[in-house]
Amino acid sequence: MINVEGFKFSGISCGLKKSNKKDLGLILSEKECLSHAVFTTNKVIAAPLEIGKKIAKADKIHGVIVNSGNANSCTGTKGIVATKKILEELAKKTNLHVDNFFPSSTGIIGVQLDYKKINENMDKLLGSLSKNSYRKFAESIQTTDRFIKFQHTKIKLGNSSGNLLGIAKGAGMIHPDMATMLCFFVTDLKFNKSTFKSLINNAVATSFNCISVDGDMSTNDTVIALANGMAGNKSINNKSQYLNKVKREVQNIFYELAKSIIKDGEGATKVCEIIVKGAKSKSSADAIARNVANSLLFKTALYGSDPNWGRIIASVGATGINSIKQDKIDIYIEKIKIVRNGQSSQNITLAKKLMKKKEVKITIDLNIGRHSAFMLTNDIGHDYINLNSLYTT
Repeated sequence: MINVEGFKFSGISCGLKKSNKKDLGLILSEKECLSHAVFTTNKVIAAPLEIGKKIAKADKIHGVIVNSGNANSCTGTKGIVATKKILEELAKKTNLHVDNFFPSSTGIIGVQLDYKKINENMDKLLGSLSKNSYRKFAESIQTTDRFIKFQHTKIKLGNSSGNLLGIAKGAGMIHPDMATMLCFFVTDLKFNKSTFKSLINNAVATSFNCISVDGDMSTNDTVIALANGMAGNKSINNKSQYLNKVKREVQNIFYELAKSIIKDGEGATKVCEIIVKGAKSKSSADAIARNVANSLLFKTALYGSDPNWGRIIASVGATGINSIKQDKIDIYIEKIKIVRNGQSSQNITLAKKLMKKKEVKITIDLNIGRHSAFMLTNDIGHDYINLNSLYTT
């Protein structure tokens, strides 16, 4: 059983979803937390993010409240008021302040949030709090997700030990920077503030900012990290002997959560890791990996298990990066080289078999430098179209 010292979780139905599935969640720490938040770079943002960015600066966080089924985005002044009313009610019921909670919403855009349904169920939400209800919380933040997503590890630091728990949701509108993607990370370890911020930023950069389902960026993407320091360890700073160990564990949790979002991509049947190496610069490697990951032609070929390398190399060239040399490009499906020096290597029969795997690795070697990057993506097929053509109905 997972027990992150001092944290409790809750997930209930308050009637926002027509299905009566869970749609309201709460994480609450008995102690004030060190916090760090990373938000979408989309210039159109939801009401909870407008308020949440201001709350993040106060840095007096005790928890997060999340609703699903309604994004409270593009809802104008009424949306702002709705979020404030929820925070006011939660603060009153917990004897805390409105700045002690991050608000978050996910769901359909452009529909006013019925905050009264949430406030009428606040006692129920608080009464359901339990250290073991992280699964119920994970259920409450789902929209088109097919399964809940969480990762946990218990970490030993000398004579002390602590817990790292990440809970996420996301299946569509997934595209860097961050990909509707929500992640809530909690730990009972104690951290130096700047170290914690750097740790989370690095973990986001190598996980949620390296995934793409459909190339669309949400208005609500949020990563919120909370550390209440109740594990009793010596504060982890940049000189701590355990920093690298903690860093690896945090990055692994974020990476596995990001991968689970790709696995759960709307209509997805496959996960694909695209690795670009031998690039002149990190930025060019990133650009190429992202362009291939977002290519609808490539993603539909992936769905059909078609080793159509022409779509891959065309996406490489479409970036317009001047340093690319066509006659130096090698492309691999798993360990099988299907393109050598920009031309077919004739290994298509074996490549077809490899493309049928549920997890496929594509490596693009530019052979012009030392830099590399990766992206996680999935295929797109009939189910994605069926689901998204009827989302609001």
